[in-house]
Amino acid sequence: MVGGSQLLAGRRALNIIDALSLAPEGLSFSQLEATIGVSAATLSRLLKMLLDESWIETEQKGLYVIGARMMTVARHLSGHWSEHEIIEPVVKELAFLTGHSACFARFANDSFVLTTKTEMPSSYHFIELYYKHSILHDNGMALALLAHQDPETARYLLEEQVNDSIEDYMALLQKIQREGNHISHESSVTRIAVPVRHGIGHTVKGVVAIAAINMDTSDTDRCLEAVRNAAFEAERRLSTSGETAREAG
Repeated sequence: MVGGSQLLAGRRALNIIDALSLAPEGLSFSQLEATIGVSAATLSRLLKMLLDESWIETEQKGLYVIGARMMTVARHLSGHWSEHEIIEPVVKELAFLTGHSACFARFANDSFVLTTKTEMPSSYHFIELYYKHSILHDNGMALALLAHQDPETARYLLEEQVNDSIEDYMALLQKIQREGNHISHESSVTRIAVPVRHGIGHTVKGVVAIAAINMDTSDTDRCLEAVRNAAFEAERRLSTSGETAREAG
């Protein structure tokens, strides 16, 4: 019986992915409930599972859409280059150029995930790829991503994690958005993050970032310039065809 229940849950999860693949603009909870034909409680559990694994995501209006992990699989199977494959050479070059671990991170519902990383020996080690990290207020990459989300969403997520200083955080997010980068110092770790824009309205797809242990302050400007250049290169590659990205890599 347990095996049968798991099989049924798996089929329902695939039904959700199928439904979202036919609705690129996204579907609401109520639309999915009517389409899949399950109770609200069952649908909530299925959606949480798919969100946690980045198979689906929610966009700014609260609609459910296909997630980064599913898009990577789809592009690979269709012969197109995935976001990871396009950006990976940029991240790798950034790591070797600066001597610090580098990554590309995306916002994911109420968390953030890494979709590409290159870690340098004796340097900072990131969380695993596609692992959802929900602590946002004390992570430089997370704040750089949060700065480009809807302000109401950002405020709501921060209020869940901090008891005071909300206005200070909101002011910091505005500063990050205005300056186009974020440098944070967390104990012995320095993070430098710059947004990557692509698509309609040049929306922020994620951030390119480095994380360094005991970074020399005199090296900050050089590393910031390198991260900016990497973000620009990531934007350029995302705007080209998969074949062009292959040649550039």
